[in-house]
Amino acid sequence: MTTTNAVFLTGEVWGNSLPLGRYLPRLPKGAAAAWLSENLPLGSWVIDPYGASPELAVEIARAGYRLLVAANNPISRFLIEMTASPPSVEEMRAALAELASSRRGDERLEPHIRTLYTTICDHCGAEVDAQYFLWERDAQAPYGRVYACPNCKQAGEFPATEEDISRAIRFHAQGPHRSRALERVATADSPDRIHVEEALDAYLPRAVYALFNILNKLDGLRVSEEQKAILHLLLLYTCDQANTLWHYPAARARPRQLSTPAKFMEHNIWLALENTISNWGTQQSDVALRIWPELPPQQGGICLYEGRIKELTPELSNIPINAIVSALPRPNQAFWTLSALWAGWLWGREALGPFAVVLRRRRYDWAWHTTALESSLRRLSPILQPGTPFFALITENTAGFDAAAITAADLAGFTFKGVALRPNDGQSQYHWQKTSLAPPSSRIQPRKIAAQAVEQTIQERGEPTAYLYLQTAALQALNRANALGSLIKDQESPRARAAAAYTAARELIEETLIPTGDLIRYQGGKSSIEIGRWWPRHNQVNAPPLADRVEVEIVNQLQEHAELSFTDLEKYLCQSFPGLLTPEPGLIRTILESYAEQSEAHTWRLRENDATATRRDDVEEMRALLTEIGTRLGMQVSGTRPLVWQSNPGAQNLYFYVVASANISKIIQSAPHPPDQGIIVLPGGRASLILEKLERNPHLADQIDAGWRFLKFRYLRRMAETSMLTLENLPSSLTLDPITSDDPQMPLL
Repeated sequence: MTTTNAVFLTGEVWGNSLPLGRYLPRLPKGAAAAWLSENLPLGSWVIDPYGASPELAVEIARAGYRLLVAANNPISRFLIEMTASPPSVEEMRAALAELASSRRGDERLEPHIRTLYTTICDHCGAEVDAQYFLWERDAQAPYGRVYACPNCKQAGEFPATEEDISRAIRFHAQGPHRSRALERVATADSPDRIHVEEALDAYLPRAVYALFNILNKLDGLRVSEEQKAILHLLLLYTCDQANTLWHYPAARARPRQLSTPAKFMEHNIWLALENTISNWGTQQSDVALRIWPELPPQQGGICLYEGRIKELTPELSNIPINAIVSALPRPNQAFWTLSALWAGWLWGREALGPFAVVLRRRRYDWAWHTTALESSLRRLSPILQPGTPFFALITENTAGFDAAAITAADLAGFTFKGVALRPNDGQSQYHWQKTSLAPPSSRIQPRKIAAQAVEQTIQERGEPTAYLYLQTAALQALNRANALGSLIKDQESPRARAAAAYTAARELIEETLIPTGDLIRYQGGKSSIEIGRWWPRHNQVNAPPLADRVEVEIVNQLQEHAELSFTDLEKYLCQSFPGLLTPEPGLIRTILESYAEQSEAHTWRLRENDATATRRDDVEEMRALLTEIGTRLGMQVSGTRPLVWQSNPGAQNLYFYVVASANISKIIQSAPHPPDQGIIVLPGGRASLILEKLERNPHLADQIDAGWRFLKFRYLRRMAETSMLTLENLPSSLTLDPITSDDPQMPLL
């Protein structure tokens, strides 16, 4: 292939339980450590120019490498520090107790904040803490509340009471606490003030009041620096819980814009503080962390640079950078803007520094992001030795994001070594290496290179292929041919050049995939060209569909091993099907559920009725039943693969293909008869797998829809037992037990 295959490095994906986890990269745990162990000796220097993931930084350090990470976002820096040296549950509880017991006039702080969110139990009349109140966007008061009464155990969602509404509306949007919230980030005469005001609209007045009662008290609290850092961590989580970006009902949303959902939750601020402890309490032990220019020990650690990579690179002449490893950041106006707010609230507006510029920008397009990524890599590239590897993780892959990353790396002087994708899981893993920049040849034909890469990728996969795979194949081929730079003329500045290269690359891909040429597009309609799957117009593909090959490999593994863990099987399959063939977890799980059962230890084993000998006997039994039924109906029965029912001259014959698997593509492709004469006989347990294959392979689905029918083993047995079956009702009886995901038992005749 034009593409270079890399093994996808698997691992459990980091969840959203960590503070601000819904904004952070969703990394596969252990992937970076596994890559480093295969490519670098322990103690080597690694650099992350973007500093987007605290988990990645700690994983690299814990694996025994020295990581230099540049983090311009003060919130990202703080998260790296706290993840590297996480406080214990006891330390967090002690710090929160100090805050809770501080005085606000004649009362303690904790009951004052709790009172803001109390409500009355509908059942027993007890006063309870609301977990959150429910609002509609632009409403003046909440419409509902959610609580769990410790007295009578009633729990759930209930309408807001008049007292709930009265308590909520007594806070004013223009109160003194809002003024302080603004002043902590930008002065009244600052040009950023208007942007801070817009960002602050993501907070209800009650939340601002509660947060700044806590922040004001923290400013004067006499605690150690360690305890203050812990309280900042608790407050940081709470600042995010306090905004209006929380969908109701709860969704696994990853906010990218400061846009309030139609219905949202207003969290209880004090409960949010307490919940941070349970969410953070599972962190592992410390790793060494130093602030630049102090360096970590040889055995591994983090060196944190508080600024942008362009300011760091002039000082790196004495640091032998052996690799770049980074979770590439996705543009996120919500997180970046809120980070500026939170940094100002926690540490004062001086803490923002150059990062304050994010307050002024509301939209980030992919051309802009290409420029941002390329700028950092271009400044880093000159200090790297040729051949220096670059392992990049994208954890929310899209066509725009991936194209921006590939284009930026290309323009900065990096060449592909390999790639592995899992679009349904949002994961892309790119392997590059530093090369010497050379001017592109004028004889290069980018369109031809891209078209060949697209064609070869579809041939390799053997099934209609989604846009992201084809774009990646084409851009990788252009990169390896040093052809991306030829798409644009020299621009006045690198900034303009990067944006222009991205735009030109995307236009080239779209021109290559125009469905009026050599390709047809399934499932796209009039929507974005990124939707749908592509297939050669003349259907000249020889490779079996990827899903069929994965099925065969999984069944072989189940037959060879008495027990298999999903993790071990997934790793094996990613090695067997690397690069753009990497199977998705959903497909793996569907195949497993079709053939295997899960033990109490969560391992998988082949079901008894799917053992090879059992299925061989089943196939022979089905052929015998078909012979018996056909003979009874007056048919002439012949053959085995297929078994054929021949009737009177001029009538249609029926061709039965008895299989134990869901590998039906070859049958469909090579059948010598019209589709409406073909019947595939298979175990009912293959139903969900068949549906999965038809969903991912619309070309195969079209062929099935032309008239092919399915007959399940169990239904054929029932047909053999009934005396009601005739030639006249045979066609209708064959439709009574269709292929469905829930595989119901259907009546016969």
